[in-house]
Amino acid sequence: MPSLSDTPARHVVIDRREGHYIAFPDVIRAAGDRLVVAYNEMNEHVRPDRRVVVVRTSDDHGRTWSPPVYPDSPSSHCPRLLRLADGRLLISDSSRIFHTSSDNGDTWTPMRPSGLSHDMHDRVLILDDGSWLTAGHRHVGEEHPAIRQPPTEQVVFRSTDRGATWKRISVLAAHRNLTLCEASMVRLPDGRIMALMRENSFVFEPMYACFSRDGGLTWSDPAPTSLIGHRPTMGLLADGNLLVTYRNTGPDWGTCAWSGTAEELLSGFRVHGRSADPGNPTFTEDGMRVRNEAGNASVVRYALRPMTDPRTATLCFETTVRVDRADANGCAIRVGVWWRLYPDAVVPDVEDAKPISLEPGRFNRIKLEYADGEVALSVNGARRALVRVEPDHAETRPVMFGAPYPFEDNAVDCTWQRADLAVNEPAYGRNYSWSWRAQDGPPDQWMRDTILELRNDRHAAAPDFGYSGWCETGDGRLFCAYHHGNGTERGYEPLKTAHVAGTWFTPDDFKQGGPHGTR
Repeated sequence: MPSLSDTPARHVVIDRREGHYIAFPDVIRAAGDRLVVAYNEMNEHVRPDRRVVVVRTSDDHGRTWSPPVYPDSPSSHCPRLLRLADGRLLISDSSRIFHTSSDNGDTWTPMRPSGLSHDMHDRVLILDDGSWLTAGHRHVGEEHPAIRQPPTEQVVFRSTDRGATWKRISVLAAHRNLTLCEASMVRLPDGRIMALMRENSFVFEPMYACFSRDGGLTWSDPAPTSLIGHRPTMGLLADGNLLVTYRNTGPDWGTCAWSGTAEELLSGFRVHGRSADPGNPTFTEDGMRVRNEAGNASVVRYALRPMTDPRTATLCFETTVRVDRADANGCAIRVGVWWRLYPDAVVPDVEDAKPISLEPGRFNRIKLEYADGEVALSVNGARRALVRVEPDHAETRPVMFGAPYPFEDNAVDCTWQRADLAVNEPAYGRNYSWSWRAQDGPPDQWMRDTILELRNDRHAAAPDFGYSGWCETGDGRLFCAYHHGNGTERGYEPLKTAHVAGTWFTPDDFKQGGPHGTR
């Protein structure tokens, strides 16, 4: 995909201090083209001893930043910024202590709204009648294995007195097998409100979107989008297109941006892949060749459409592949479990599994069919194995092919000619199909053509990067503020190392062959 990750002139460090975990920023453009950023300062990610809000300002489009200002907020969490019509600035906060500024972010006055609950509040959205909306989520009920956590409810709150008091007005989304949370709302030109939500099952479900035609009182059923990620920040650009910045949680992690129409965002699930080495894979007359030695520098893997509810879903995955060499983690297909591929055998990743023979040196047709908690393997048209899996468990849901674990014992030389996937989800009234041939190019070509990588962080822990905010600057560019772990840097410690950075970008950067071409 087009990437700015290795373009130092596009990036700036906003706040980085040893001994502090600095994360969860938002940024807006204030009066006089000033940029204002708000974020959290903590000692670590999980259950920190302190979590306060910090504000900095920039009067040169983000190149340099003021000393930190600390609004009075002893328990801040994921602050969000808004510029009001009268020029005042508002920090809304999941701690439910808000702040306002009448001097362009230099000083802040606290206010304590009532009626809010839940967590991870969205930026305040102001409607034509002057009412304010925000959204938040919480986990309710008991943990269940299909999502490995209690289910979430994403709700909407409304205020008619400029944020002083709030009332819960609707449930935006609450579904057993979809962990929908961290909604970002925007009002579209046709008057509808669109909400884009993180899906948190960690099975490569995409983000989901809902729509309201009545100011947030009722919502459409969640619809899958084309993006896989966390904590989206969505808004409208001056040209009318949507812009979303988010934590990319597909196979290749980082802070990313996408821009387009609502219809394009809802165009269906898209394959996401990881292929950091521009020389791998290659395309030959035989097919897509994946060849690398062990290590994490040249891994190739693809996340396909998962099953949302395997209790009722059915699935069929077919591929034609030749394996010439493979370590334990070099080549596999995931349907129910990992099916590891070697030159002469398929081995399901289950206890006491026996190898299923393949004909070495030739292309073999592999077919995996799932229904009612069973995965059947056929090779070259003959049924060869049946594996029982738990139908109500998250481990059954992902569908992938490539390197099963991208860190060690993953040397491989294999060639893929084709892949076809069909997933029937009667519980959701959804039938999904995908067909790929090597002559089409990479399976994740849509991602490569459409998503802009602002900063890669594939070696960091997922919590340590990618929460973001963005704004249009006064010099015609876009600026995204986000937190970044920099997992390859000496001294990085998961869940204890993060800083706030910024990246400048433009709509032209989304075009194929950006500053560093396709990643």
